[in-house]
Amino acid sequence: MARKTKKVDPLRQLLEGKRITKTVKTRRGSFEIEFPSPAALRQIEVRVAQMMAGSPAASFPEDTVRSFRVYATLDEVIVDSPEWWSNLESSEDCPDNALVGDLYRRYVRLYSDTQQALSTGKHDNGVGGGVAGSEDAAVGDDAFSGIAHGSEVSGT
Repeated sequence: MARKTKKVDPLRQLLEGKRITKTVKTRRGSFEIEFPSPAALRQIEVRVAQMMAGSPAASFPEDTVRSFRVYATLDEVIVDSPEWWSNLESSEDCPDNALVGDLYRRYVRLYSDTQQALSTGKHDNGVGGGVAGSEDAAVGDDAFSGIAHGSEVSGT
């Protein structure tokens, strides 16, 4: 007999204070990534502004601003990580650009999947509810290529 997957309303889940997270396994260890609240998205923007040190975004190359956003986002949404990562002051201090890019792409996937679930009101229980889902994939070689930005994923 096929086992039915329980569907959970992600909006209710978030409003009840439950987290939507995803555990991702990389060659450098397991990381837990959390879907950000609106307050967390605001904090990401504050971090990006701090990285720009008062200069307008237009004064930086587009790739630099993109990197700032990646680092600020990971600093906010990674809620559990290997000890070596926890000892970093910021994801910006990680010399493994492929890992940083991979973690960010997985965050974008979680964000996009959760927004889709919010629009339909149904979410696979294996991804959220404070019960972390698991995704096991190899870390890519090209750090920031192919990363979604702009209106496609608001707040990131």
